[in-house]
Amino acid sequence: MKNFLETKLAKTLYFIFGIAIIVVAMGYVVKNSKLAATINSPKIYFYDTKHDFGKVPQGPQLQYNFKFTNTGAQPLKIDKVQTSCGCTGATVGAKTEYLKGETGEISVTFNTQGREGKQEKTITVMTNETDGVPKPLTITCDISVEMTGPNNSGDIPPKTNTEGKIQKVEDGTAPK
Repeated sequence: MKNFLETKLAKTLYFIFGIAIIVVAMGYVVKNSKLAATINSPKIYFYDTKHDFGKVPQGPQLQYNFKFTNTGAQPLKIDKVQTSCGCTGATVGAKTEYLKGETGEISVTFNTQGREGKQEKTITVMTNETDGVPKPLTITCDISVEMTGPNNSGDIPPKTNTEGKIQKVEDGTAPK
């Protein structure tokens, strides 16, 4: 009788056993990898990351809401919202944690007083996403001194439409 280790059956059993060990080891590695962490992590999705107010008068404060959804599997936490300049403000509101599928807004304001020409401001949103990469939001506008209100006070109130966007003021008077 041949030695059992040299038989075809033994070789087949060793091969199957070896494949099973490799599959178990790969499963362990994948389960504990960054890939698995990314799949199960929170994920912020902004409907838009840039907003252009267009041509606006000097003086009024502009406002826009960047809407987002947590498309990840775990709760999303807004850790910090930072603006690039003191003329820009950004708030999340009282709620800073969003479950899977919940939506929220980053409310951004920009003070046009004392500024003119093309402006671009960045708002950086930091969350608990596993990639750790801050999410930039951008607002732009073109401030026209000629569009300023009576006595150059800049007190032309902008009109907000239902989408939260500031409408253009073409003739220097308040929109109706």
